[in-house]
Amino acid sequence: MSTFSIIAIPFTVTAVVMFLLAARQKHKAFLITGYVMMVSAVVNFVIGISLH
Repeated sequence: MSTFSIIAIPFTVTAVVMFLLAARQKHKAFLITGYVMMVSAVVNFVIGISLH
């Protein structure tokens, strides 16, 4: 596993937590942050896979 793939794991967990907070508290800021973290996790994972 490359460093990018390892970094993608906590980003994914953070994104899921942000989505849960957005669902419970109805704040749009949590939803936007969740999307950003999920996209960055996917990008890091794709970079990690392509470098491997």
